[in-house]
Amino acid sequence: MSLSKVSIIIINYNGQELLEKCLDSLFKIDYENFEVIIVDNNSTDNTIEFVAKNYPSVIIVKLDSNKGFAEPNNIGAKIAKGEFLLFLNNDTIVNPTFLNELVLEITKNSKTAICQSLLLRPDRTIDSSGDFIDKIGVVYNSKTIITNVRKIFSPRAASMLIKKNVFDKLNGFDEKFIFSFEDVDLGWRTWILGYESFIVPKSIVYHIGGITTQKFMDQSIFHGAKNQLSMKITNYEFPLNLKNLLLFFIIYGIRELKIWFEYKIKGKTMITSTKFEETIAQKPNFRIVLKSIFWLFSNINYLISKHKRVNSNRILSTKDLEKLDIISNFKQ
Repeated sequence: MSLSKVSIIIINYNGQELLEKCLDSLFKIDYENFEVIIVDNNSTDNTIEFVAKNYPSVIIVKLDSNKGFAEPNNIGAKIAKGEFLLFLNNDTIVNPTFLNELVLEITKNSKTAICQSLLLRPDRTIDSSGDFIDKIGVVYNSKTIITNVRKIFSPRAASMLIKKNVFDKLNGFDEKFIFSFEDVDLGWRTWILGYESFIVPKSIVYHIGGITTQKFMDQSIFHGAKNQLSMKITNYEFPLNLKNLLLFFIIYGIRELKIWFEYKIKGKTMITSTKFEETIAQKPNFRIVLKSIFWLFSNINYLISKHKRVNSNRILSTKDLEKLDIISNFKQ
């Protein structure tokens, strides 16, 4: 039986050293029918020349500016010739069997649309065993140790395989997301359409993580905040979206008051300045939340249009997804 063709799409920005390790591992896998497409965000570190010289079979698309993550992946998908698309970060090293395991799983069932590799840190600790959301739409990354294939709410695009016809049906990643949570949005919309997502623990990928986004921390926190808010508006049914937005802001407000109370009232004996700064750096502060709200109002027509499109094609309701434990307050 002939192997289905897989198009492996890698986004790169000044990541030559990381990309070399990634490509070296890719060309040692036990799956033969694949192509590699690199979409480069206008790198200045000689990446293009290096790849062209050392990996001549790789298809290179060079953009004239840094367009983030969502749009470049869509650009790669449009020229892809594979039946399946594999989105892979440039800061990964893959096991030889990783792709074969993903293809075996995704072809078992017509409803299976996406499969994610088990992402490990270089020290073999869990980086991600899938993303989930709770009942008000707060996203969390599971680090549960797993040995069997299991359903997940959404895949991590550090290594995810998706059927191209489903990706096209979903209109790909939402390009207004730029980067951050575009894979969660895609996974959510996949379930809404009645398809399923799984994580495959035998598909091992080592993920260094955060190398590129650390260079754009402020942008990453802003896009993460406004993307999480926009998903609640577009992917929940009305009026559930408004209810969950209100609950989110109430919980966020309580959290902010608690942080400031501990720092201002209890003093540095309870929470050090360094810890406080780290807490603020990792989560959106009040200024970023306000900026995100302004973005929502500035893009209200887009949000309304996307909400109509997503929900007019809905197969599974939020209640259905809760019954399946895909949306759950129980940490998985």
